Amino acid sequence: MKHLFLFSNWLLLGCACLLGACSDAGIDPAIYSPVNKTVFSEIILFLKPYVVNNNQKHYVVTDSLRNIVIKINNKTWTANHSYSIDTAYVNHKSTVGSYRVTTESLSYPLLLNVVTYPDKFNTAGEYADLLNNFFNLEPGIYICQIHSFDLSTAGGQAATINTPTLSFPLEVKADQRSANLGEFEIEINP
Repeated sequence: MKHLFLFSNWLLLGCACLLGACSDAGIDPAIYSPVNKTVFSEIILFLKPYVVNNNQKHYVVTDSLRNIVIKINNKTWTANHSYSIDTAYVNHKSTVGSYRVTTESLSYPLLLNVVTYPDKFNTAGEYADLLNNFFNLEPGIYICQIHSFDLSTAGGQAATINTPTLSFPLEVKADQRSANLGEFEIEINP
């Protein structure tokens, strides 16, 4: 029992020293990977939600997509929102069902950071959670799935769009920092 107590004190002291160094110097993602190795950290994609009216696509007009949930090999990653679009300059707007739409092609760019960490750690528990949950995408092929996202209706309410069948491969190559997965049209019910 005495050895366990000494070990736990040593562990707490080590974490405290490490936390002090992290909070003063900031966190560098290189501490999680070998020196001179590029860590894969970003997924770029474009989402184009649309509704069909009179056999024609009408793209949803909203300021941004929010609460975007993406799964990579069934592990959930969340992006707060896509980049904002100034909808004042979108032409030919109309309302179809619950959504403001346009016949012009409109896409919402999204940057998903797959390596995240806080600016500073306040407790040893936060540091332990990071190390326990840290997930780095090593070179290989993964299954990427857009699970859901929110968008604003014409009335200003948030509508959650579930897309559990939208899956595609994500290939991470050695010394690659980001991957552009392309553009995905998503049909929604008006």
